[in-house]
Amino acid sequence: MTGSKITLRDTASAVLSKMVIAVRHPGELMSTFAGLLLASTQRRFETQIGPDGLAWKPLSKRTVNSRIGRRKRGTSNILRVTTRLYQSVTTAFDTTSAEVGTNLETAAVHQFGAEIPHFARSQKMSLKKIRSRYRFVKHGTKGAVEKRVTIGEHTTRIPARPYLGFNDQDIAAMIAAGQDFLKQEMGR
Repeated sequence: MTGSKITLRDTASAVLSKMVIAVRHPGELMSTFAGLLLASTQRRFETQIGPDGLAWKPLSKRTVNSRIGRRKRGTSNILRVTTRLYQSVTTAFDTTSAEVGTNLETAAVHQFGAEIPHFARSQKMSLKKIRSRYRFVKHGTKGAVEKRVTIGEHTTRIPARPYLGFNDQDIAAMIAAGQDFLKQEMGR
């Protein structure tokens, strides 16, 4: 599966492991854990803070300018311009594990960061003088001048913006949910 996922197995901590063993239907408990992790992951998209408590790196100036020009969904929504990544986060669980992940190809790039190399290239560009400045225009535009442009080799760096994972608050929430689940199990 391409993309990213974080798996919480019953060996994540001694307390969670004991809870899974103690319940009669551990799949129900894992379903609860998966739901808690999904809510936590979705909250990270909204707050733009990773599981380690660090804020995501802001957008580059170039990305901000391109979004403003295209009237996209603002510059404060770092990974939620189209909400495709946000909506693709799903859960899976069985009797021994709870997973939160996505199958998007770009998910790993956003989770871990990336460096994308671009090779040098040469191509024709159409330029037209608009309000005393030359601007790029579509090929074949009336009054445009074609020039051969060489673009050097360069690397695009995308910083890591981790959204998958769990922290101490998530573990505390799972322990509390597990204790509530055990109380309900005792009452059955």
